[in-house]
Amino acid sequence: MEPSRDGSAGRAEGIGALLTRFPTPSSGSLKLSLPAQDAFDFGSLEKDDSFLYHALSPETRPRTSGQPTTRHEARLSQRRPSNASSHVSGRSIYPPPSKPLPPLPPAKASQRVSSQDSLSSLETRHFSQSSRATSAPDSSFVRSPVQIKHPSYPLPEIPSEIKRAKSPITVICLASFQSEKKKKNAIHFLDLSATSSILASKHGKNIIKIWSVWDNAVQSTLKFSAYTEAQSRSREYLIRSHAILSEASGLIAIATRFGRSIDIWRWTDKQCLQSIDYADRWAACQFESYETGRGTLAVYHGENSTIDVYTVGQVKKPFSKMRTIDLRRADLPFTLQYPELALSATSPMLVAAAGPRQTRAGHPPPEEEILLVAWEIRDNGENSSLPYKVARPWKHKELDTALPCELATYGSFVVSIWIPASYRAVPMTNAQGTESFHLSPSAVPFRWVLVWDLVSNSTRTFKIPNTASCISPDCRLVAYCEANRNNMGGRGCLAILDVITGKEIWCWPDRDAIAVDSGPKAGFEQFESLDRVTQLAFSADGKFLVLGDSDGQSCMYKIV
Repeated sequence: MEPSRDGSAGRAEGIGALLTRFPTPSSGSLKLSLPAQDAFDFGSLEKDDSFLYHALSPETRPRTSGQPTTRHEARLSQRRPSNASSHVSGRSIYPPPSKPLPPLPPAKASQRVSSQDSLSSLETRHFSQSSRATSAPDSSFVRSPVQIKHPSYPLPEIPSEIKRAKSPITVICLASFQSEKKKKNAIHFLDLSATSSILASKHGKNIIKIWSVWDNAVQSTLKFSAYTEAQSRSREYLIRSHAILSEASGLIAIATRFGRSIDIWRWTDKQCLQSIDYADRWAACQFESYETGRGTLAVYHGENSTIDVYTVGQVKKPFSKMRTIDLRRADLPFTLQYPELALSATSPMLVAAAGPRQTRAGHPPPEEEILLVAWEIRDNGENSSLPYKVARPWKHKELDTALPCELATYGSFVVSIWIPASYRAVPMTNAQGTESFHLSPSAVPFRWVLVWDLVSNSTRTFKIPNTASCISPDCRLVAYCEANRNNMGGRGCLAILDVITGKEIWCWPDRDAIAVDSGPKAGFEQFESLDRVTQLAFSADGKFLVLGDSDGQSCMYKIV
């Protein structure tokens, strides 16, 4: 059609052709959400047409304002100046072109060429600066103001063996300590010095070996009197084997005889310097200076319910009694019986944790007998038994029959591990019609980690499998070694948890790893037989983890 001088024919041609037409993205027709039929005059637009027109006449499109309504429209209006009258530009967001529109090219002659090679081109506009349309030589480029939305296809599901969770920490094998293979040589207790350069391991019933971590050599072997069969600590065996007292002085405390005596040894010359009797429970704190002025050894005596606190001095006997805490005068809800003890390395504080009395047949179970107590133990001449803080976590029903087997304190946190009883008192009515209680076996699949915040005086718990476990001395981490995961005959797992969140931060084998990544690794041969692991221990700063097994071997792993 030949354009007229006033441009009306050109506009009519543009209105009739609706500027341009685009192929549908799929074989079906593209449905558009448009205003009511009486609002616009669609002209010759047919629903059955294989092409849909994506522009409306500026004469029929309503407008409420003379300004573009979107940023895209404003950019288009600036890009293409119009010579139309103000009446037309005020009614349409797409001003008419300044010259007649060229004829439409044949559909089969045009093709789409994109300058983008990545999949991101699917997200670009249909006519963008990075793409151009090519056709026959007699055709020309037509720019459309309409934005085409390409169909969004769902991304394929990522297989679980590929989508793995990244662990926030990594465990690296650092050293291995090989002991001679012989009967009853299993490791039952481990302890590291403050600098992690000395390792003390108990082998069998009455042997403790002092290892140098840096050269994997035995510095000293101590043999002592022991009349009980050695075991790892549990609910039935709560004897603490030994504790390194001073790396510089070469001092170590060892539980001897029936486990109720403490001998202070100097491993450099294998001499026993001091003995403390009737030590039913005890705890020690490492020191490197004789001018500490605070308690470094605490001993509980069950006969008179007292706790003696010792300090170190430069005398013939390294420890002297500093004060005595009488639990019967501590103004507690009940008198603690055989509590677990811990001394803080950051402040002069002693913490005790005790569970309920043992349930007896025919008697009701004890109620609300879980107690956590903290004392200040400064060497200032005071001898008061009144505690500094007391917590009664009786709301934690999971601890009703539990006893503490591990206790640590650092800063303002106290972390303990509790093991429930393997039986429960069940009420029953006898023939006389009176109520009595009998003991019924109860499965114990879990241990419970109890976290006590001294600042807010609040407590919370989370569970771990009922297996060998330990707490880092800085109260940040908890580790456990499960020999048989889910009792299904598997090889078990070794896991490290964050105390603050109670969440697992590392596990071997990785629960989300594929079989190739869970295979044998150099330096981790001990992980291939976790059923032989008998003991775990963290270093003072929580950066090293030591595992001991039933063959007498121990390995140190660095946590990074």
